[in-house]
Amino acid sequence: MRRVRWLLIGVVALALAGAVAAVVTIQPKLNDARDRVDLGWTPLREPLDARYDALSVIATALHDAGAGERAVTTALDDALARWSKLALRGPEHTDVTLEVKTANELEALARRVDANINASDRLRANDAIKAAQLAFPQAVVSVPTIAAYNRAVRAYEDERSGTINRLVAGAMGFEARPLLVVGV
Repeated sequence: MRRVRWLLIGVVALALAGAVAAVVTIQPKLNDARDRVDLGWTPLREPLDARYDALSVIATALHDAGAGERAVTTALDDALARWSKLALRGPEHTDVTLEVKTANELEALARRVDANINASDRLRANDAIKAAQLAFPQAVVSVPTIAAYNRAVRAYEDERSGTINRLVAGAMGFEARPLLVVGV
């Protein structure tokens, strides 16, 4: 009975030592990978802010044309307000995950708005909407910068994906980071 107790204590001690070793070796790699994601996001914030300023001109034109009550317009208003609130925090207080999710939502809404406008003869004929629609694609975000950010996200997710790494990442709060998908 004593042997079993000592064996059990030994197994628990080995498990604890293994857990500590995993945390000590894996956490710095996860930190570095997450920091690279955050660094990759920083140069995207300003051009995305300009892009969403151009998208807000479309939203204003939609309101002025009487399309403010459409579901896509109200969803666009909400997402633009969320982006503005996030942008006001400044680069030192970013929530990269929330900002990327909001940017992806705005990109999807931009495509929906475009489809809505193109499906409506009244909206398609509105000069202010046409001008805003033509200006939005001019607010471009550097494709290599987006690609660099997305590469950093993939590397971070690869770092998080191993069996033991996944356990350490979950226990230490290393949450998933989304890719950025910017449309035309």
